[in-house]
Amino acid sequence: MNQTNRVMSWIFLPLLLLMNADSIMAQEQTERTNITALINVNIIPMNSETILHKYTVVVAGEKIMTVGPSADVRVPSGAFIIDANGAYLMPGLADMHTHLNIDPNPDFMRLFLAEGVTTIRNLNGLPVHLEWREQVLRGDRIGPTIYTSGPVIAGPPDAAIVWVFRLLVIAGLLALGAAILVLFWLLQRLWGLNKHNRSLRGAILPGAFVLVVLGVVLLSTNAIPINIYTSFEYPIAYVPNTEARARAEVRRQVNAGYDLIKVYDYLPRDQYLGVIDEARRQGMYIVGHIDHGIEAAFATGLRESAHVDEFLDEHLMGKMSPRAFQPIGVNLDLIPRSVASAVDHDVMVVSNLVTDEVTYLYLEAGPGYFERPEYQRIRPEKIQQWLSGRMVTWQGQQDWRRNTLQPFYAQMIREQHAAGVSILTGTDTGVQGALPEHIHRDLELLVDAGLSPYEALNAATRNARLSVNRMGVDDAFGEVLVGQRADLILLESNPLEDISATRHRLGVMTRGRWYPQAELEILVEEVVSSYTAPRSP
Repeated sequence: MNQTNRVMSWIFLPLLLLMNADSIMAQEQTERTNITALINVNIIPMNSETILHKYTVVVAGEKIMTVGPSADVRVPSGAFIIDANGAYLMPGLADMHTHLNIDPNPDFMRLFLAEGVTTIRNLNGLPVHLEWREQVLRGDRIGPTIYTSGPVIAGPPDAAIVWVFRLLVIAGLLALGAAILVLFWLLQRLWGLNKHNRSLRGAILPGAFVLVVLGVVLLSTNAIPINIYTSFEYPIAYVPNTEARARAEVRRQVNAGYDLIKVYDYLPRDQYLGVIDEARRQGMYIVGHIDHGIEAAFATGLRESAHVDEFLDEHLMGKMSPRAFQPIGVNLDLIPRSVASAVDHDVMVVSNLVTDEVTYLYLEAGPGYFERPEYQRIRPEKIQQWLSGRMVTWQGQQDWRRNTLQPFYAQMIREQHAAGVSILTGTDTGVQGALPEHIHRDLELLVDAGLSPYEALNAATRNARLSVNRMGVDDAFGEVLVGQRADLILLESNPLEDISATRHRLGVMTRGRWYPQAELEILVEEVVSSYTAPRSP
């Protein structure tokens, strides 16, 4: 945290602690009665574009028990009462594209909750994330409800990785042969069998040749999995080298209890489509990147595109060079065809418009971009990693991304939405520059693209529930209705008039537990203060 923020924290800390005293009493009262009532509230129920004025919402446990006009609702005796005084209540937001590997500390999830995000979907999960998911469900961990994929199933991102793996296999066999040779030599010396030394030396070259040939055979038949190597370099990805292994990984993740499958880039066509097909056979929802053609991916069973920018490849008017960047035009005339394919196969799309915007903003600003106040909440080691990533390798692309790609993505979202494609919100938190708080900017960019504020909020609430239900999880959230999970945010003003109202929260309720915004800020500060590495000046 920078010096200014620390000074401000000390100035306002007494006030926050005083406010937190009410929060502590509120929590104690809630734990005793298990009932909370929000009175005098204006509800945006999200089952229609309307506002219910002067209503009361009663929450019992994790569920909404009563919704009705304040004059008609009898608040149960002993309930903890929150007088909203005309503030606006709506469902909590859902970030349907996050990466929890941004931070090893599970308390980092408080940053999502502090932004009004009560549901997240993690798209590169590890076994530990299954533990975090269950901890949140039990109430042992403060954070949003988690749905998680397993490790992404991907091909090697660089051909050099394949060659390194091949060389390591050959070198490993030669090392094994050398070890055996040394062992025999030691035994001969021990037993005085010097007469065999000449025959032993004569076997070195033929033996090495045989081992090299053996290595080539093993590699050409894919008998040795490349994931043995890539699991160390890319622990959040499973890299198969056969279709059979790709399908086996899908089945493994199903049995491990993950909520969905994430398919990624660089896979050969047979492996890529094999992952999608196997997920469909297993009844497992699959989200991912689009490779080998939109129609092939959707027809095989890809149910959701992880980004709107996955539609770009089929619209580029040329090939991207891996070595020297050159701006390439985008064919807008093909958009109706791509939209029709998504409609025909009932594919959902995560917008992630904010991720693409942030990309060209930090390319334009340079390293100083990550000195902005919002990045003071991110672990310094992660910032250093970002500074040596796309910030360097994508330099020179900023104008193209701002002036060509971002308008294309906005038009694609606008036409998809108009055609009936279900749009979702996502920040891609964890990739370079993406933060939990960017959910609000993603909503604003949806409105800029042509959606109404209500339609943008729908993407972050009801559509998220639809996606979760399609994953086979019978969860009810995303609306302020009786029986729904009590994931709620209380706003100072009406987001149907100004979508940026989601940035100004009075409090957040997750699974029936109420947190005043001031308390959430304290919880976040606890996480930030745990960072130990110094920031670069």
